Amino acid sequence: MSRNTPKPCIVLGVGGHAKVVLTALHSRRRKVLFSADRTGESRLARHKPSSALLVNGVGGRDDTRRRREIYERHRAQGWVFASVIAASATVDRSVAVGPGAQVLTRAVVQPGAQLGENCVINTAAVIEHDCSVGAHAFVGPGAVICGGCRLGERAFVGAGAVLLPGIEVGAGAIIGAGAVVVRDVPAGGRAVGVPAANS
Repeated sequence: MSRNTPKPCIVLGVGGHAKVVLTALHSRRRKVLFSADRTGESRLARHKPSSALLVNGVGGRDDTRRRREIYERHRAQGWVFASVIAASATVDRSVAVGPGAQVLTRAVVQPGAQLGENCVINTAAVIEHDCSVGAHAFVGPGAVICGGCRLGERAFVGAGAVLLPGIEVGAGAIIGAGAVVVRDVPAGGRAVGVPAANS
């Protein structure tokens, strides 16, 4: 393997999110050795962490704990996670992309944004200028995060939700699908509806 050839990838997971991530990897012509479910750990054990990069194929319905656990457990074993940016995604060159972050098909990430490790910007989601997305956060398909917003670690934003400019969402908070968030959401909070009410 030449110095300019990226290492092959191993995808952890075989469900729906893993399929979407595989599409993004294929769009970049990345070599994928295999996808491993929970029973595939023995196959993974036959590889050294220096031989391949891992890709987190576990999604999140409204909870990012399993994604984080998988990421942290394998990092502790010496594995490195690849960042995945689909060929059809638009990511400004100024964006700071953390290890293991995923920007999927037709997503847009604008100037000055920061993407934390192991976060997901899902299909056709928009992260506007100067936003920060915390580690292990999950932004669902079609969500729009307006300029200057901050998502804390492990925050979850449901499909089609909209955060107005400057909103702060605390660690572990959940934004329901289709919500329009007009005020800050505290850590561990939940916001649903139009306009979203905190619960």
